[in-house]
Amino acid sequence: MKNTQLYPFERNKYYYGMLLSVENFNAEQKYMNDKRRLLSRLVNGSGVVSGLNVISIDEQTISVESGMAIDNTGREIVVATPVTKKLSMINGYESAMRSGSNAYVYLCLEYNEGEQGQAYDLSGGKGDSTHDKISEGYELYLTSAEPADDTDPVRSVYEHCTTVFSDDSIRIRHIMPRFVNPMSDFEFRIEIENLTKQFVSFSYNIQLICMTCENDDSSVLSVKFNEMLEEKSGRYTLVYKMKANNVVDTEAVAAVDPSTFNISYDKIPAEGTISGRSAAAVIEDSIIDAMFRSSFNKNMDMIFRSSLGSRLYLARIDLVNAGETAVIEKIHNVPFGQYVISNTLQNAMLRSALSMLPAQSEGHGIVAGAGADVSRASDKDIASGICRVDLSSGSLKNKVYYSEEIVHGLGLGSVTIQLGLRTQDESTVYGDTEIFKEIVPQIKMAAKVDPTKGSFVIGVMTTATVLNDFVEIKWTAIRDVDEAANEMNEMKIMIKPNSLVLKPRESRYLDAVCLNMANKTLRWSVVPETGGNIDGNGYYTAPISEGVYEIVAQSAVYPDVKASIMVVIRE
Repeated sequence: MKNTQLYPFERNKYYYGMLLSVENFNAEQKYMNDKRRLLSRLVNGSGVVSGLNVISIDEQTISVESGMAIDNTGREIVVATPVTKKLSMINGYESAMRSGSNAYVYLCLEYNEGEQGQAYDLSGGKGDSTHDKISEGYELYLTSAEPADDTDPVRSVYEHCTTVFSDDSIRIRHIMPRFVNPMSDFEFRIEIENLTKQFVSFSYNIQLICMTCENDDSSVLSVKFNEMLEEKSGRYTLVYKMKANNVVDTEAVAAVDPSTFNISYDKIPAEGTISGRSAAAVIEDSIIDAMFRSSFNKNMDMIFRSSLGSRLYLARIDLVNAGETAVIEKIHNVPFGQYVISNTLQNAMLRSALSMLPAQSEGHGIVAGAGADVSRASDKDIASGICRVDLSSGSLKNKVYYSEEIVHGLGLGSVTIQLGLRTQDESTVYGDTEIFKEIVPQIKMAAKVDPTKGSFVIGVMTTATVLNDFVEIKWTAIRDVDEAANEMNEMKIMIKPNSLVLKPRESRYLDAVCLNMANKTLRWSVVPETGGNIDGNGYYTAPISEGVYEIVAQSAVYPDVKASIMVVIRE
């Protein structure tokens, strides 16, 4: 059942008296499997569905967490329990190390199946030993082979990726939209990936056809890059603003001029050949409609023909040579974005996007202090509400009244409070109320902010005799920009130890150090929840089963401030 030819479909036609053979039962299974796999591949796509995170246990050992993936023919690959292996024990290690630069290797996952279950074949009367079960499993292997361009099926719908240069040290890719409109602006990106510790610099020209660079009418784009002028990160993106010419039904082309290419490593000139051509279709129609047509017009044979033989890359493992062996330096999970976006995740992303939209009407939320209604803006930097301050009936001039403490909901730190007086017709007066003395009571308003508690108090003083029993004050709290920016940069949580290896049911206290945080209250959790228990003091108890789990410490006041460590549970 390892077939990759899913169609045409053929199923059994049963009738009374039919003699059923092994071929009939195999055909029944193949029909059902092929139908499911075809739908899974064409509707859901291929890639990691959940889990399968790869982490390093030590300098030469990795662990793959449990999870699921769909391969390029729609077959489900399930890793039921975490697996820990030394790199040298994984298939393909020696050939990958020989063929590559030893700077990195790729960990790939593929579908595999085998026979199991002891049985005896009595059809010939001999009772020969055989198997009566097929176990669907997987195989991990290492390779130095690079994927083809446009590996990401989602990204390839709206943009085209072309590798113009690649060697053992550096990779240069050009990224162009698949469709643009005449006289429209778009981005042309150059992605640079340096796989070594060397500093690289290069330059070359690109011939532009039916497109121009912003503020430059020239048909030539000069590309220059010097890594010594950048913060060393290994990954860089050059972005050029482009405009399509006023043409239709043609292509905007960026073609590399190989004769202009120069490259150096650590200021030492090197040899290399660059080539490639990127193109975007210039169309009058809607780009969204064009993407739909392009996707739906792609026939099924083309989809499977382009995907057969392609790999599912779980991780890129950066290595450091250490004599006769290599040690793990860093692991990049799913380096080419091969994910399957589930309906649950799509709905969550949609709801998150909708929550960022401005509110259509003013709402009121939690009560903080007597008579105070609070509503939070989605960006977490603005909050507003209405507070009722009680007055004495017939209050004389210069009498002062205070609200109860109001929690604005923006956390600790500096905020600015803006106050306005509500009128009977539900309009709001800001500033000096004396200007509108015919319609509002004559008062002055002020707010006292306590940045250490995340709250404030409103004070009201009458400037003339007031007959009202109370006034309603609309307040708006705005987090100070510098405070919001500096706060997140300075606050940090550090968990000690930074990694943990325990036996099943073993316990250990974890210590969390909170830096630059006035409130050090933390919430502890384990991901997934089946990975053991941890109390509010950081006392962790491992589960019964072996595996790799994540322990998270999160600030109770600042949810965005958190830290985590990986814990390995094994005998």
